[in-house]
Amino acid sequence: MRYVGSKNRLAKRIRDVVTELRGDRDVYWEPFCGGLNSFAAIAPGFRKAYASDTHPDLIMMWQALRDGWTPPDVITEREYADLKDAEPSALRGLAGFGGSFGGKWFGGYARGGHNASGSPRNHQGESARAALSRMSSLEGTDVIFRCASFESGRASADHVVYCDPPYASSLGYRGTDDFDHQAFWEWCRVQAKSGALVLVSEYTAPDDMECVAEFDHRMSVALTDDRKMTTERLFRVGSGS
Repeated sequence: MRYVGSKNRLAKRIRDVVTELRGDRDVYWEPFCGGLNSFAAIAPGFRKAYASDTHPDLIMMWQALRDGWTPPDVITEREYADLKDAEPSALRGLAGFGGSFGGKWFGGYARGGHNASGSPRNHQGESARAALSRMSSLEGTDVIFRCASFESGRASADHVVYCDPPYASSLGYRGTDDFDHQAFWEWCRVQAKSGALVLVSEYTAPDDMECVAEFDHRMSVALTDDRKMTTERLFRVGSGS
């Protein structure tokens, strides 16, 4: 689904690192589940999986899709504008992220471009179908969705915790309050002390974090085709077994 910071292109590579490092841990948790791109690739390999995020509309959307909701294939520009100031709902979650330029929360109605057939692209419909595909790939997986901040949860030794937080000095896009990076890293240290495997995607990290993988790719949000190359890193918190 259209979502700023999406790990769609990197999901399988992150999954491979998780597979290598997880040991016998059988519970998976993403405290910043976002568009479920990495979650859908990794969670099916675990006995139980938790997907959480602080954005209520986003979690309402995933819960509704899990429970059988069929999203509309078309969201008009007028409907998009009306939803911006509406009460939280599954449809608002789909429109706010999936229907927006670059997946930025109500960052402008996505439009433009053509399909291979020459017909105009339906960006909102594409996001709806992608969201349905994410849920389909989770079929048979014991998944629990929660609207909660990362601070509200605690991991244990049987957990793999993969975090894709808002990057430091990056575009704000989640429609939530400013992110406290220092508090986040301290929380990660506490979770790692429990024996959990804690992995974090970021460009940089504090000196006590171990870089276990690097991924070069082009940025997904740009106003031109000249998208710059960047290096994302996957950091392991602590040195547990």
